[in-house]
Amino acid sequence: MPNPVMPAGIKPVVSNYSIDDPGGVVRTDVAGGMPRYGLDWDRGAQRFSVTLILDALQFSVWTAFYHHTIRKGAVTFDMPLDSGFGVSPHAVNIVPGSYSAARTSGIMMVVQFVVETENQVYDMTTADASSLVDLYNQYGAYSNMLLDRLGQFANAETNVLDF
Repeated sequence: MPNPVMPAGIKPVVSNYSIDDPGGVVRTDVAGGMPRYGLDWDRGAQRFSVTLILDALQFSVWTAFYHHTIRKGAVTFDMPLDSGFGVSPHAVNIVPGSYSAARTSGIMMVVQFVVETENQVYDMTTADASSLVDLYNQYGAYSNMLLDRLGQFANAETNVLDF
Protein backbone atom coordinates (compact mmCIF):
# COMPACT_ATOMS: atom_id res chain seq x y z
CA MET A 1 0.00 0.00 0.00
CA PRO A 2 1.52 3.37 -0.96
CA ASN A 3 2.27 5.99 1.66
CA PRO A 4 -0.23 8.82 2.16
CA VAL A 5 0.87 11.99 0.37
CA MET A 6 1.08 15.49 1.84
CA PRO A 7 -2.06 17.48 0.87
CA ALA A 8 -1.71 19.45 -2.38
CA GLY A 9 -0.46 23.01 -1.92
CA ILE A 10 0.91 22.44 1.58
CA LYS A 11 4.67 22.70 1.32
CA PRO A 12 7.51 23.36 3.78
CA VAL A 13 8.97 26.85 3.93
CA VAL A 14 12.47 26.42 2.51
CA SER A 15 13.97 29.48 4.23
CA ASN A 16 13.54 27.85 7.62
CA TYR A 17 15.01 24.48 6.66
CA SER A 18 17.61 22.63 8.64
CA ILE A 19 19.05 19.13 8.49
CA ASP A 20 20.93 17.42 11.29
CA ASP A 21 23.85 15.02 11.21
CA PRO A 22 23.10 11.50 9.92
CA GLY A 23 25.33 9.97 12.60
CA GLY A 24 27.20 6.69 12.36
CA VAL A 25 30.73 7.99 13.06
CA VAL A 26 32.44 7.12 16.34
CA ARG A 27 35.40 8.91 17.88
CA THR A 28 37.81 7.25 20.27
CA ASP A 29 40.25 9.34 22.30
CA VAL A 30 43.81 8.05 22.32
CA ALA A 31 46.18 9.01 25.13
CA GLY A 32 49.04 11.07 23.74
CA GLY A 33 47.80 11.07 20.16
CA MET A 34 45.18 12.03 17.67
CA PRO A 35 41.71 10.61 18.23
CA ARG A 36 40.67 7.70 16.04
CA TYR A 37 37.53 7.90 13.91
CA GLY A 38 35.56 5.02 12.50
CA LEU A 39 32.29 4.26 10.78
CA ASP A 40 29.89 2.56 13.20
CA TRP A 41 27.06 2.29 10.64
CA ASP A 42 26.25 3.62 7.20
CA ARG A 43 23.02 5.07 5.86
CA GLY A 44 20.62 5.97 8.64
CA ALA A 45 17.89 8.54 9.11
CA GLN A 46 18.38 12.28 9.18
CA ARG A 47 16.14 14.78 10.90
CA PHE A 48 14.71 17.78 9.07
CA SER A 49 13.17 20.75 10.89
CA VAL A 50 10.07 21.67 8.91
CA THR A 51 7.91 24.82 9.01
CA LEU A 52 4.54 25.19 7.32
CA ILE A 53 2.75 28.55 7.04
CA LEU A 54 -0.94 27.86 6.51
CA ASP A 55 -4.11 29.90 6.09
CA ALA A 56 -7.30 28.84 7.91
CA LEU A 57 -8.47 26.40 5.22
CA GLN A 58 -5.02 24.83 4.79
CA PHE A 59 -4.68 24.49 8.57
CA SER A 60 -8.04 22.66 8.71
CA VAL A 61 -6.92 20.30 5.94
CA TRP A 62 -3.51 19.79 7.58
CA THR A 63 -5.12 19.11 10.98
CA ALA A 64 -7.42 16.45 9.47
CA PHE A 65 -4.45 14.90 7.63
CA TYR A 66 -2.25 15.01 10.76
CA HIS A 67 -4.79 13.46 13.15
CA HIS A 68 -6.64 11.00 10.93
CA THR A 69 -4.46 10.10 7.95
CA ILE A 70 -0.93 9.99 9.39
CA ARG A 71 -2.07 9.44 12.99
CA LYS A 72 0.03 12.26 14.50
CA GLY A 73 3.10 11.17 12.56
CA ALA A 74 3.01 7.48 13.46
CA VAL A 75 2.14 6.58 9.85
CA THR A 76 4.89 7.12 7.28
CA PHE A 77 3.88 9.65 4.62
CA ASP A 78 5.44 11.22 1.52
CA MET A 79 6.52 14.84 1.84
CA PRO A 80 8.49 17.09 -0.54
CA LEU A 81 11.95 17.73 0.94
CA ASP A 82 15.35 18.73 -0.39
CA SER A 83 18.01 16.41 1.01
CA GLY A 84 20.65 17.70 -1.38
CA PHE A 85 19.37 16.77 -4.85
CA GLY A 86 16.44 19.12 -5.28
CA VAL A 87 12.93 18.89 -3.92
CA SER A 88 11.48 15.40 -4.25
CA PRO A 89 9.16 13.14 -2.25
CA HIS A 90 10.66 11.55 0.86
CA ALA A 91 9.01 8.93 3.08
CA VAL A 92 8.96 10.61 6.51
CA ASN A 93 7.70 10.21 10.06
CA ILE A 94 7.15 13.07 12.49
CA VAL A 95 9.40 12.80 15.56
CA PRO A 96 7.24 12.47 18.70
CA GLY A 97 7.14 15.62 20.84
CA SER A 98 8.38 17.92 18.06
CA TYR A 99 5.01 19.24 16.78
CA SER A 100 3.80 22.77 17.53
CA ALA A 101 1.32 25.18 15.95
CA ALA A 102 0.95 28.90 16.66
CA ARG A 103 -1.24 31.63 15.19
CA THR A 104 0.63 34.61 13.78
CA SER A 105 -0.76 38.01 12.79
CA GLY A 106 -4.35 36.92 13.03
CA ILE A 107 -5.02 34.60 10.10
CA MET A 108 -1.92 32.50 9.44
CA MET A 109 -0.84 29.43 11.39
CA VAL A 110 2.80 28.45 11.71
CA VAL A 111 3.16 24.69 12.13
CA GLN A 112 6.60 23.34 13.05
CA PHE A 113 7.79 19.79 13.51
CA VAL A 114 10.78 17.53 12.94
CA VAL A 115 10.67 14.61 10.50
CA GLU A 116 12.99 11.66 10.08
CA THR A 117 13.82 10.29 6.66
CA GLU A 118 16.65 8.66 4.80
CA ASN A 119 18.73 11.04 2.68
CA GLN A 120 18.37 10.39 -1.03
CA VAL A 121 22.14 10.39 -1.44
CA TYR A 122 21.90 6.69 -0.53
CA ASP A 123 20.05 6.09 -3.82
CA MET A 124 23.44 6.66 -5.49
CA THR A 125 26.14 4.04 -5.74
CA THR A 126 29.64 4.81 -4.50
CA ALA A 127 30.75 4.97 -8.15
CA ASP A 128 27.96 7.47 -8.98
CA ALA A 129 28.95 9.65 -6.03
CA SER A 130 32.60 9.55 -7.05
CA SER A 131 31.68 10.45 -10.64
CA LEU A 132 29.59 13.41 -9.45
CA VAL A 133 32.49 14.74 -7.36
CA ASP A 134 34.92 14.20 -10.27
CA LEU A 135 32.57 16.00 -12.67
CA TYR A 136 32.30 18.94 -10.29
CA ASN A 137 36.07 19.03 -9.78
CA GLN A 138 36.49 19.18 -13.56
CA TYR A 139 33.75 21.69 -14.47
CA GLY A 140 32.95 23.45 -11.18
CA ALA A 141 30.00 25.81 -11.33
CA TYR A 142 29.41 24.86 -14.97
CA SER A 143 28.53 21.25 -14.05
CA ASN A 144 24.78 21.93 -14.02
CA MET A 145 24.95 23.72 -17.37
CA LEU A 146 26.80 20.75 -18.88
CA LEU A 147 24.31 18.22 -17.49
CA ASP A 148 21.33 20.36 -18.57
CA ARG A 149 22.75 20.59 -22.09
CA LEU A 150 23.37 16.83 -22.23
CA GLY A 151 19.81 16.25 -21.03
CA GLN A 152 18.42 18.54 -23.71
CA PHE A 153 20.46 16.76 -26.37
CA ALA A 154 19.44 13.29 -25.19
CA ASN A 155 15.76 14.03 -24.60
CA ALA A 156 14.86 16.57 -27.28
CA GLU A 157 17.41 17.01 -30.01
CA THR A 158 18.01 13.33 -30.75
CA ASN A 159 14.28 12.79 -31.28
CA VAL A 160 14.55 14.43 -34.73
CA LEU A 161 17.18 12.02 -35.99
CA ASP A 162 16.00 9.69 -38.75
CA PHE A 163 17.56 6.24 -38.70
